[in-house]
Amino acid sequence: MNNYYNFYEYVAKYYLGEIIKDACLKDYCTLKIGGKCLCVYKPNSVHSLIKAYKYIVRNKLDYYVLGNGSNMLISDEYHSCIIINLKNLSNYNIVDNLLTVQAGVMGNVLSKKISKQNLSGLEFLSGIPGTIGGMIYMNAGAWNHHISDIIESITYLDEFGKICVMEKICDKGFGYRKSPFMKRHVIILSCTIKLTNDDNAFNRYLEYLTKKIASQPLKSYNAGCTFKNPLNQSAWKLIREHANNLQFNNIEISDIHANFLVNKNNATFNEMIEAINLIQENVYQNTNIFLELELTILR
Repeated sequence: MNNYYNFYEYVAKYYLGEIIKDACLKDYCTLKIGGKCLCVYKPNSVHSLIKAYKYIVRNKLDYYVLGNGSNMLISDEYHSCIIINLKNLSNYNIVDNLLTVQAGVMGNVLSKKISKQNLSGLEFLSGIPGTIGGMIYMNAGAWNHHISDIIESITYLDEFGKICVMEKICDKGFGYRKSPFMKRHVIILSCTIKLTNDDNAFNRYLEYLTKKIASQPLKSYNAGCTFKNPLNQSAWKLIREHANNLQFNNIEISDIHANFLVNKNNATFNEMIEAINLIQENVYQNTNIFLELELTILR
């Protein structure tokens, strides 16, 4: 434990950002479920993050990287690790239509700003409340588009604190809600995206946003889509047809989109797990299709 306290002092000594001790993780995710952790570390720059991360790696401290926590289910247990929150890494710039964007930038906010400049490429991120880093990690997308489709390169810190650049993204193992980063313990720093000039970009952004508002419970406490869509199937349709009659005390299957589980009254982690299991069981018993989780679980 002394190594963690030494980390707090190290961050303070070199002005590497903010440390929030005994932070409650329900405040760092959109589902509003989660226990406390040793600390949340918020780096104030990429340089600070690199310096702090090298300390973490060198001293073999446990850590977990968190963006906006918008596709997360976090246990109510105490998490004896450093939660690295990247939302302060929120800079971006555009040179000759090449967008360079840091991992902490919110994708939905960026989508609006970029499309307002008549630049196209990010409109499909409209209404998705995730950071760019989190979107890359899970290869987020909508309307038959994925973020890996538009990325030119990704800069990240590897397991040893070395800065690496991934190019030729189409050859690196990205797929539906899948990225090569899921199998590694690394930190995504930034990416580049090639944009195109398009006077209709903002109108397209608004069209996507209107569809999103009409089809998803954006104003409720939820973690986005709970399950991945099976091949040639829609998870929400399977849930609506075969599990919609399930009732839970503090959780509800959204009336707007059945693949969204809503925390309506201070639900617990165990209640969410029970709801997930029951939905999976009901769908499987009726269709022989097992719904695979889309959201990430931090136990």
